[in-house]
Amino acid sequence: MIFRTLQDKFAEAPIVLVTSEHLRTGKEYDAALIWAEDVTKDSFKACLREMQNFDGKHEDIDVVCSQVTL
Repeated sequence: MIFRTLQDKFAEAPIVLVTSEHLRTGKEYDAALIWAEDVTKDSFKACLREMQNFDGKHEDIDVVCSQVTL
């Protein structure tokens, strides 16, 4: 997934925090790794990968992102 930062919001690449939110209730969650790549002042990529290959369908997962500067 490629996300665009708010236009003219950052003078330089921000610190990007990403996490996943499982939307299913009452069921076990599918483990997944999530990270940000190619962070620039204008955009970044959020990457999601299942922990165990071919362990079934991963669904009902939202990506939650925050962008900050120090």
